[in-house]
Amino acid sequence: MGVDEAALIENAAVPIKIIQYLSMQMRWRVKYRMILLHLLFWSAYVLYCAVSYGWEDTDRLSFRLAPPILALTIPMTILLTYANLYALMPAYYYRQKYIVYAISVVALLLAGGLLTRFLTHEFMVPWERLHDPVRYQMENKRFWIPVRILRISLDSSPVMVIAMLIRLMENAYDQEKRLRAIEKEKFSAEVAFLKAQVQPHFFFNTLNSLYALTLKGSEKAPGMVMRLSDLMHYMLYDAGADRVELTGEIKYLENYLGIEQMRFSDRLDLSFQYSGDIAGKMIAPLILLTFVENAFKHGIGEDAGWITIQLKVTGRQLSLIVDNSCPVHGKSGGDGLGLRNVRRRLDLTYPGKYTLDLTKGKDVFTADLKIEL
Repeated sequence: MGVDEAALIENAAVPIKIIQYLSMQMRWRVKYRMILLHLLFWSAYVLYCAVSYGWEDTDRLSFRLAPPILALTIPMTILLTYANLYALMPAYYYRQKYIVYAISVVALLLAGGLLTRFLTHEFMVPWERLHDPVRYQMENKRFWIPVRILRISLDSSPVMVIAMLIRLMENAYDQEKRLRAIEKEKFSAEVAFLKAQVQPHFFFNTLNSLYALTLKGSEKAPGMVMRLSDLMHYMLYDAGADRVELTGEIKYLENYLGIEQMRFSDRLDLSFQYSGDIAGKMIAPLILLTFVENAFKHGIGEDAGWITIQLKVTGRQLSLIVDNSCPVHGKSGGDGLGLRNVRRRLDLTYPGKYTLDLTKGKDVFTADLKIEL
């Protein structure tokens, strides 16, 4: 392997190393955040224990912890809480074995109460004899005191319940976030599919017309090629976005209409007018094209036809009115696949923010669309 090839491979590996480094940093950042949240939770619990112990008998606000609480109660509560979160809940609760889970929680609390009482009897009572004789004299020296063991067992239950509720809320939030991500992916996929339903017959007809013009050596051929190139560029590079500038969409329609005007020539009486404050407005791409395509598909007969397009922006409302002639032997323009697809796109992209009226008269078909941009 030559020096240049080795350098090339080393340079190609640099982006991979950067991505791996950033991914590792993201994982560590999530871990640090989780650790910080746990520390805040337990700090709040320790603060609560200090306050409640201070005013229990004196009715005064003070911050102090008795050695048994600091050495036994708080560590045992932390141990039992994590045992519930990371052992019992995954093993039974998440698998919907609720009865087994409830029995396991009761057994865990009783085991914690017994262990706390044992440690108190074996270590804390002798310690109090040396360091707190007053409390030692008041202390019941027997190990087996069922009521006290039950009380000690229940001391940890409120914190366990609070931690469990927080975990369940986190899980519900994560599940909702995943469902939203799935819905967003489905939404994007469906919108992309509907965008792809722009009728390909236009391009085939345009290419046929372009071929005929080139055979005749027509001066119109270069102009049609440029307009077609602009259309393809827009569809490939701009129409993939969720929103595009309305000015770009209007330019796309003008190119489209220019090509159709060349194709139909004298057979087409076409009018396209737009007005209002269109600068800076954004719109879903290709949402207007379907109504124009529908007008050409159903409005131009074997002899001739006419199409009138009026686009107006007032404030945040866009109004598009497309009228086209109805040839005697023409197809109905109100029930095609293109219009059903665009109505579905409008439902997805502008839910509750649009109105669409399709009217079929004797000699005219009208599509009246209003969108809140």
